[in-house]
Parts: sequence; C-alpha cells; structure tokens
Amino acid sequence: MGKNYRLDLEKGFIYDRGSRMSGVCVDKLSHSCGSRQGLQVYANSETGKVDGYCWSCKTWVPNPYGEEKTIDQVDLPEPKSEAQIQEELAAIDGYYVQDLPHRKLRADSLAKFNIKVGVSEEDGKTPSETYFPITKGGKTTGYYVKTAFKPTKQWSIGGVKDGDLFGWERAIRSGASRLIITEGLEDAVAAEKMYEMYNNKPEYHPAFVSLPNGVNSVEKCLTKHASDIKRLFKDVILNFDNDEPGQAAVQKALMILPTARVVILPEKDANECIIKGVKEAAYKAYAFKAHVPKNTRIILGEDLHEAAKHPTPYGELTWPYPKMDKLLRGVRYGETVYIGSGVKMGKSELLNDIAGHFIRAHNVPVFMAKPEEENKKTYKLMCNKMVGKVFHDPDVDFDYEAYDKAGEMLKGKLMMVDLYQHLGWSSLKSDIVAAVSMGAKAVFIDPITNLTNGMSSGDANTKLQEIAQDLASMAHDLNVVIFIFVHLKAPEGMISKDLRAKKYDKGDYVGLGNCPHEFGGDIVSNQFAGSRAMMRSCNLMIGLEGNKDSELQEEVRNMRWLSILEDREFGNSAKVPLYWDKRTTLFKGV
Repeated sequence: MGKNYRLDLEKGFIYDRGSRMSGVCVDKLSHSCGSRQGLQVYANSETGKVDGYCWSCKTWVPNPYGEEKTIDQVDLPEPKSEAQIQEELAAIDGYYVQDLPHRKLRADSLAKFNIKVGVSEEDGKTPSETYFPITKGGKTTGYYVKTAFKPTKQWSIGGVKDGDLFGWERAIRSGASRLIITEGLEDAVAAEKMYEMYNNKPEYHPAFVSLPNGVNSVEKCLTKHASDIKRLFKDVILNFDNDEPGQAAVQKALMILPTARVVILPEKDANECIIKGVKEAAYKAYAFKAHVPKNTRIILGEDLHEAAKHPTPYGELTWPYPKMDKLLRGVRYGETVYIGSGVKMGKSELLNDIAGHFIRAHNVPVFMAKPEEENKKTYKLMCNKMVGKVFHDPDVDFDYEAYDKAGEMLKGKLMMVDLYQHLGWSSLKSDIVAAVSMGAKAVFIDPITNLTNGMSSGDANTKLQEIAQDLASMAHDLNVVIFIFVHLKAPEGMISKDLRAKKYDKGDYVGLGNCPHEFGGDIVSNQFAGSRAMMRSCNLMIGLEGNKDSELQEEVRNMRWLSILEDREFGNSAKVPLYWDKRTTLFKGV
C-alpha cells in the first residue's frame, strides 16, 4: 500500500497499513527509545490537535514536537483518490479472521459479522487491530478500527459518516421478531454468542446490532433506522453500557423508540460478561429480564436549592411583537404553545411570521409540518417573511434578487415534512426527533387535527389527548419549543347586522360574543379541538381573533388580536393587537 494519507471529515480517517492510531499519520520522528522513525505523529480531527505513538517502544506521546500543536500548524499530506480508498477497503476485506484472546471472542463469531483482524508486523500472528465493517444501503463503505492492545484507540477508514447500525444488513435478513441493540461493537458479537451457548432453538434467536460509534451515534443512527425497526421487529431491546453515559443514551434512544425495553447485565457490557465468566446470567437477563424503564425519579427539594438560586431568565427566544414578548417574558424551550383561530383567519401567516422571526433574529433552524399546504408554497411564503416582499402573488412583480437573498437567509434553517408520505402521529414523532437531531429548535404543526382525520369525535379526542401529552414530553426532553395550530369549533350563535354596527361605532371589532369567529366572535379555550387535553398539557394557549366583515375598512379587516387564554407561567389574560401589512406580509405590533 502507498504512503499517502488524508484527513477527510466527511469520509473518515484514511491511513495506510502502518498507521494505526486515532487520526491520520502526518509525520514520523525519532524517539528517546532510540528509534529513528518509530514515533508517528497523528492529526486528530476530534481534538483539533496532533499527538503521537511510538511503535518501537509502544509508548503514547501526547506532544511529539515537545509542545502542543494544532492540525493547522502542521502540513497535512495530499488526500487519497476515490480509487485509492476503494483499493484500501478491498485490501482490508481480504484480511483473515482469527480469535481475539483479549476479548475472548472466537473467529467463527467474528466472521458472522464480517469482522477482520489485523496482525502484528513483528510476528505476523498476534492480533493488533480489529476492523468492523460499516454499511450504507447494503454496501460496505468504511470500517471502524480498534487496537487490540492498551491503550485502546479507535479510528475510522473510508466512509463511516451516516453509516447504518453495525450488523444491520444481517439483522434485516434474519427474519427475527426481536432486535437487540448494544452500545459497543464487540457487544453485538458477544450477545449473539451467549444466545448460541444457552438457547438451542435458533429460530427464536434475536437479531443483534450495535451503535456504530457508541453513544455518540445514538440519536442520528436510530433516527435513520426508526421506521424500519418499527416495521420489521415486534420487540426491541436496548442494551447500553451500565454507566452514566450509557444510561443517558438509553433515555435518548427511548425518545426515538418509545416502546423499546431495556436490559441491564451483571457486568458493564456483553463482552465484559464473557470475559468475567457470567455468560449464563447475562443470557438470562437478555431472555427474561428486559423491562420498560421508569421515566420518573424522586427529587428532594433541598437538592434543587442551589441550582434554583438565581433570577429566572427570560426565554431563549423572543416573540416578534414587543407587547407579547413583555407579557410572556419571551419564548422558552421545553414548552408547547397552542394557537387556535377560525377558518381562514390567517393562522398560517402568523405561523410563518413567528418562524421567520426566529430565523432572522435568532438564527434558529425551524421544522414545519403543514400537511394542508404544498411545500413549494410554504417556501415562497417563508421567503416573503425573510425580506418583506411578496413572491406568491402573480399580480406582484417577482423580485428575483430579493428572492435569492431570502433563499440565502433560509439556507439550512427551514425543514419541512415530506408531504408525499403518510402523515400519522407515529411518523411525525420520528420526523420531529430527526429534525431536532439536525439542529431544529422550534417545531410548528399546522393543523394538529390533520392527524385525526377520519376518526370519530370520541376517538379523535382520545388521540389528541395522547398527542398533546407526547408533545409536552418531547418539548421538555428535546429542549425545543413546539407550536401547535388548531382549528376551533364554530360558535353556535349569531350577531345581527345592526348590533354589529353599534359595536363598530364604539371601536369594538372583536370579542363580540357568541357569533362566528370571522365576524369578531369570542375565542374561548373549550373551542380548541381536544381542548381539555391541551389545557392540561400546554404551557400557553392563544386565540387569533379578527373580523373579516366586508362592511369594515380594509385596515380594520387586516387587524388581528392575539388573545392570551391560558398562561401557565405567569397567568396573563390579555389581547395584543397586530396589523398585517399586505405589502410586506409581516405582522406588526400596534
């Protein structure tokens, strides 16, 4: 193999057969042990620094140049071509498989996962590193590699970014109804071995996979596979390390796979159970002791005393409207906000206005699920909000320069749900988690009632109660704010034309009582679809009021009022007037 190296953050760490540390070999130095070129220098993309390892005396050297240096301070070699990368992967695929005595894993177990073993260059027999294949779409695109000696180091070769679960292709072809997901690469091998030892009915064996890069890959990788996991496997068991990072990862995984169960082994992980001779106890834990974890803990007040000993801050985000922002003390992550309006009263415009403000003022990515609106139209309407121009009206000249400017402002900040796929609560929940993993901090759903189309009134209310509770938990656990837009139940009353005129003479255009919302009728909390569940679960409930009576002047018809109905944090009850400017499509506080 050649001696060319490269550091490629997209495709991973590329190295030759002699470079086995975490990063890319960029230099070879003499060492105090007497070696002339045994001390190899490695560029580590995770730390941004260089460090070294002497292969002659097996010594880790943190600062091989005598002082700390960053990657930018050294010359990185020329990158490898795609052909060279493929040549290297093909070479690894040709490596032999042999026992790993330090892991107590046999070659036959490793071979099932297509794991390869490198050997020492000194004797040609002693295992020196283990190669774990990573796939994408059924094709091996790279390897995670671990040293077979202390200190254990891990690095990658080829394209491992956005890779599948380790062992995924094998799992989906297994026909198993149960899937066990381990944290460590060796643990998937060890877990399957224990099943083979203590269960003589292969048809009842689960499928085994592992997170490709430990707890660092839990959200991204499980989100990628969530829909297939739910479709292919009836039972999912999480087996992450019995330590603080592992258990924190369990909670993240349960947000993506909420029906999964959890198993705790007698040792830290499956491979450790084999090494320490508690294989049968570990098997029994897998087979009989998986459980649904508790999601609550008892906390004593005194434990929170110091943590709460500071003034309560304003929300992380602001409302676009100063009066609203002052009343509500900003927009807080971890909360859900319900906004309801009558038919065609401008709730979509309000949604876009708030989302556009988050992008413009806070540089915050947003995620939108608007199943009743074409994504192309949503994008154009959001461009309106970015630059205060109109791009969706054929009677308005299309400003190409402004449109491109708006596109730059929205780049990487606007995510939308794919409207060509069925939108159900299960799939939308996975979409929200995926969007949050991509950086979204504000989620907008309009309307939530679309998720209950075709259900009877009773079933719809039951489903909305479930969704409301789930959304409240997700906002808290994912540390995002979720806006839910709701259709209102139409009032049964009516107001006469004469009485309306008397109200108008007094300057009263909304809050006109039990009459249609489009004629200024009152909005109250129990008009929200699924209102009881929403009132219990939400932090804030707001009505969007207005009056579209054709007898009124256009300036009045373009007025809207945000009526704060339920405010769990501060108990506000107020109306905030807004004016919609049709030239800019923006709302302004009055």
